[in-house]
Amino acid sequence: MREYLFVDKSKCTGCRQCEFVCSFAHIKAYNPGRTRIRVVRNDCLDFKTLVCNQCPDPVCIKVCPQNAISCVDGLVQVDEDLCNGCGECVESCNRIFMDELAGKAINCDLCGECVNECPETALKIKTAGVK
Repeated sequence: MREYLFVDKSKCTGCRQCEFVCSFAHIKAYNPGRTRIRVVRNDCLDFKTLVCNQCPDPVCIKVCPQNAISCVDGLVQVDEDLCNGCGECVESCNRIFMDELAGKAINCDLCGECVNECPETALKIKTAGVK
């Protein structure tokens, strides 16, 4: 079974707490340019939350010329040692991001920190096919 981070759009307020928690969990700094989940705003009340869907057949793996992205035990992972920052994966999928400081691709690793800290309980780790 495949797990993924689910965003309940009816609960999400766009507060961006998930971005800050994510960056702190991974790099011990509050930096939305280095987060693995992104809240993208079009205007004050129009936004969407982007995060890796953990696709069953990820296009990011196919386009990576360095073979830096793989699927291990159903989890799409980026090997930052192999990543050269070319951005092919980012261009192919708007749910994998570039760490703006490190210049490497990053994606959600389902650590769950954002789920634990979301003030609106809008985030959950779900298993595909299970409600």
